[in-house]
Amino acid sequence: MTKFVFIIETINEWIGRIFSFTVIILLFIVFYYVCTRYFFKNPPVWGFEATEILLLIIVCLGGGYTLLHKGHVTVDIIYSLFSPRAKAIVDLITYLIVFIISGVLIRYGGETTLSMMKTGEVSSGLWEYPLWPTWLMVFIAGILLGLQCLAKWIRDWITVLTGIEFKSKVAPGKGGLRG
Repeated sequence: MTKFVFIIETINEWIGRIFSFTVIILLFIVFYYVCTRYFFKNPPVWGFEATEILLLIIVCLGGGYTLLHKGHVTVDIIYSLFSPRAKAIVDLITYLIVFIISGVLIRYGGETTLSMMKTGEVSSGLWEYPLWPTWLMVFIAGILLGLQCLAKWIRDWITVLTGIEFKSKVAPGKGGLRG
């Protein structure tokens, strides 16, 4: 079971690392777009579409990575006072919501991707690129987030049953801005 958790966490870690460079590409495109817009009054027509696509990639492929590193926004005023076992019990309950969200992303993203592949829908912008690859990102986001949630759930069950906190070997820190 712990090997399964390690594999899931390693996948999310590497996808997060690889696609983190997309942020740098996005930064340069936005910088170029803003400069040409304000200084030359002639922004590139492709700039807006490119930033939309890159932002979608960052958000979709970064969800599982962010969950692995405990980077999602939390309100832990009371939660931080709990023992590891009590935290695990709370997480087991609240992560059911994440499972539902992942299921919606998988189902809706999958159905929409298949539909757009069949119909050959393209974007209404200048590029007129096929829309199914962007919707495939939604489907993949659901899978990555759901798998990482499952890994967290398994770790929490081990903590509840043993009373010993089962920390991630891939991302052992607290995550987020706390380090």
